[in-house]
Order: sequence, then structure tokens, then C-alpha cells
Amino acid sequence: MRRALLGLVAALFLVLPSPGARAEGNATPKLDGEIKGLIDRIDPARIQTNIEKLATFQNRNACSQNLAPNPGVDNGTKGILASQDWVKAQFAANKGLKVAFASYFHANCPTSLTQNVVAWLPGKKHPERLVVIGGHLDSRSFGVLDTDPTTANLLSIAGAQSGTRTQENAPAGDDAGAQTTLVLEAARALSRGSFDNTIVFISFSGEEQGLFGSADPAVPGRLAEITGIPNAKVVAMLNNDISGGDNLANTGDDFSAFRLYSAGTPRERGSRAPDGTTDNTSPARGLMRFIATFGVPFVDGFSMRPVLREDRPGRGSDQTSFINNGVPAVRFIESHECSSSPVDNKGCTIGADGLCTVANLSPFAALPRTDPRHNCLHTNFVCAPTDSPLSSCTGTSTVIPKTRVCANDDERAHGIDLPATFGSQKFLNEGCVDDTPGIANPFHNFQRQHVPNDRPENPTADYEARIAKVMSATLASLARAPNAPVDFAAAGNATSGVRVTFNAAPGDKVEKFIVAARATNENFHRGRVRVEGTNAFVTPAQLGFAPGEPFFISVSALGDGNHESLFAYPEFRCDATACVIPAGALAITASK
Repeated sequence: MRRALLGLVAALFLVLPSPGARAEGNATPKLDGEIKGLIDRIDPARIQTNIEKLATFQNRNACSQNLAPNPGVDNGTKGILASQDWVKAQFAANKGLKVAFASYFHANCPTSLTQNVVAWLPGKKHPERLVVIGGHLDSRSFGVLDTDPTTANLLSIAGAQSGTRTQENAPAGDDAGAQTTLVLEAARALSRGSFDNTIVFISFSGEEQGLFGSADPAVPGRLAEITGIPNAKVVAMLNNDISGGDNLANTGDDFSAFRLYSAGTPRERGSRAPDGTTDNTSPARGLMRFIATFGVPFVDGFSMRPVLREDRPGRGSDQTSFINNGVPAVRFIESHECSSSPVDNKGCTIGADGLCTVANLSPFAALPRTDPRHNCLHTNFVCAPTDSPLSSCTGTSTVIPKTRVCANDDERAHGIDLPATFGSQKFLNEGCVDDTPGIANPFHNFQRQHVPNDRPENPTADYEARIAKVMSATLASLARAPNAPVDFAAAGNATSGVRVTFNAAPGDKVEKFIVAARATNENFHRGRVRVEGTNAFVTPAQLGFAPGEPFFISVSALGDGNHESLFAYPEFRCDATACVIPAGALAITASK
């Protein structure tokens, strides 16, 4: 908890607006007042209503099409297809949006109909430039391929007494009801605006089994096929996953901030991959800085907690599919999730292979067993393939269920107290089923992710609305901005000054630009200088640096209404002797 609060303090400092240029006029970022009016339409009450509606489909597993025999009719049918019909109808209710289903191949259920729901607001000037927001709709229970609509089979496996209440098997209030309703709210708000570039809203499926859904539209040219927009190309992608503000895992100041994961070069992906550093550059980190400048300031009292890695150690989400294809993409997520996932690998011991010797644990692992948040560590039934004839909790194989019915009040409240011989992650196996007569939720002492306990009453709608506003403001700002300058180069050094040269992106008539720099030990720009033309000399003093202090430098384009582009990539790193492209900066899809 203390680590999270320190991160909040740092984030509050870092997202303050950059100081004005030391010379050559005022280079303070300009916010678009009309965007503020658009995002104020985002409604927490509607977010909560829609999270509850999505839970009624019981299990939105990407392979659950058998639960929806009547696609196109909201008549109480269950499963992914019925929920996608509903999502499509929500998109279509917004004037100006175009909507389509986009099918893809899912290796785990190759004969099933698997599809995404894609909506888009065509740009007026550059429709071929796509700015994408996404979040996955599909849900899962303990078993990644369990398509059962209710928990009846799970209760039977655990040995629960007859009459124990069955409930939705995968209602997915926070993961994925929250991200789906956020995308719907962004679409409602922004569809009332007019933008130069096209905004694309995607409700993915197939995320839980391996990002099958997002892998399809992330392929270059695929969104051009889906939308019918010639030469369409993605400029940036904003992914939200587990954005609801779980009301157990988050407390106090957690509701005043969000985590933002952005990959470096190489991408920090594996469970033992160390966190990235500020002395690094990547397209995703450039997008992170844009969000801090043109997204966060629209929401008072709300801040970003930057995490310098692609996602939590060993975990991932749909932004990965776009980064795989060279697109700047990041993940928005609540401050703390009610799961066993670690937040980062900060402070780990680095081994000879350059990786952490052991991945970090969830911050909840340090809590006493009696802390309610400790239940967020109880992951699943620990199903393992076996020759046992027992029923399956995965829906596809026989298993040995390691979970049983709670034996007493202590276990009902806190799970099974396993001996230390189970190892440092014994808490993963501590959940038990509460079959007390009349109990509303027999799975209440489990985590709230990938289980029936991810209930629609768990998210905090006001919190999710704030993330929705940050993401929508960022989308709108990108959709009114030119493309980043091209052919950027920097020559000189951090002692005497730097000559920067560049060109406006093809199709942009831009005459004003912003040259900005950040220290190698800082995430965000320290100084900004406005220049005219495509050739300029800037001194360290103009950028806010002492002579010889190393920094990264780049340039953005200023379009109509002072709408500012992403910064050119790659940044150059300048020290006392020279300015160079950092080693490895061009290998933007490499991982560790």
C-alpha cells in the first residue's frame, strides 16, 4: 500500500503541465474546451446499468455461442453472441457511428462463430488515420474454456450441499463488463463531435484465451477491410482492461489515480522481465506522455501512475496485439485489481541472465490473512489433468479439484489456512466454497477475476467514468491532431545546443512545431520550445537543462486550433558529446 501511495505522489508531480518555453514564445500545451463538453456527457449511472446488463448473459466466454441460439434478439438468451448483439445495438444508437461485426479465427473453438464488434466515427479530413480505443467483452470462469452458464457444475465438484445457490458462472463485472461499458460511453460522448481523423471503438472477444480477437484488427490493412476506408492505418491504440475500480481492492487515494502500462524497447513482457527505466524510448512511452498532457488534465483530481512495462509480469491484454504490429499502444487499469497478479517487478534481484531471479508477488501477499483484500489472492480450483473420472471445472477435461467446501466460519470469511509447506504462493489454493444455506454468493472468499465472484456490484462507476473521460479526451485530442513529424534528426550535444531537422507528415500543412526535451531520469518533458519551419537550433537553457545534463529530444506538430501531434519517433538522446538514436530503439517489437 505504501508503494502505491508513493507512486501516486510521484504521478501527481509528473503530470503537472510542462513549463512554458524559456524563449520563442509560450509553448504550454493547449487544451480543447469543446472536448471538455463532450466528455462531460459520460454518465456513471449508465455505466453501472450496463455492467449489470452484461452480467445477465451469464457467461460471455468467446467459445460460448451455443448459449445463444437466437442471435439478434435480446430475449434472455445467454452467451457471447447474444451479448455482442446487444453491444452492437448500443453502438448503433449513436448517430454518425458505423457498426459492423468482424469475424476472426479462434483456435480453441475453430468451428464456432467468433467475432469482434467494431464501430467507427469517420474523420472529416483524414479518415484514413485511425485512433483506436478497445476493451474486451468476453469473460471466463475458473476454467478458461468453461462455457457453462451457471455455477451448478462447480458447486457439484466442490461437494456443496444440495440447495446451495447457483449464480452466473462468469458475470465479469470488472473484467470485462467495466472495459466494455467504458468503450460504449466513449462512443456515446464522442459521436456528438466532429474530428479530422477516424475514431474506432472495438469490443474485442477472445482475449481470455490468448488475444485472438484483438490480433485480427491489429494486422495492418484489416481495419481498412472492416471499415471500407482505403489505406486506413492506426495512429495509436488505447486499451482498457479491468478499469472499474474494484471496491474491495482499492481504498482511499486509489480512487484518485489509475495505472498506465507502456512498453519500452525491448518490451518488458515476461514474468521475470525487470521493469523498464526512464533512460529508454519507445512509441508507447510517447503515447504515455500524450495522455499525461492531453488526457489527464481534463479530469480534476485524477492522476496517472505510470508503470514502465507492457503489462503486469507474465500477464497481457489487447494492447499487446497492436504493439506486435508496430502501433503505439498502452493499457489503462485500475489502481489495484482483486487478483493475485503482481503490479510490477520493481526492486527485484537481477540475475546473470538480466532477468529477475524471482518475479514479484501481488502487494496483497504481504497482508495478514484476516485482511479482506487477502481473499483477492485466492485464484481458482487448481484444475490439473488426470485420469480421475471426476467432473471437469474447465468444461473440456477431467480434473482433480483442489477446492472444497469451507469447514467453519473462519474459512468462510478468509479461506483455508494452508500450512507453510505449500510454499510462498499457498494463498492461491486457499479459496473454499461457502455452502451456508441461503448464502447469496458461495464464491465470496475468492479473487474477483476469472471467477463467479467478479460480480456487477464490485466496480465503482464514478471511478470508471473518470478513466473513461481521460481516455475519451485523449482520443478526441489525437483525432483533431496532425500526424507526428517525419524525418526527425538531432545533431549537436547537451552542452552547446542541438540542431533539429524534420518535416511535416505527408498530407499535413503544418508550419509550427514544438521541440521538447526530458531528462534521462524523468518520464515527462521538462522544457518545450515553439518553432516555425522545419529547422531549428535550441540550447539546453531554453529546454530547462544545465549544460551537459543529458536529455531526450523530439518534435511534435501544431495543427489547427493548436492541436498537437504525438512526438516524432525515435527520440534522440543527447549527452555532453553527441546526440544519437539509442541502441535498440528501432526494434520496437522486440521483447524480454
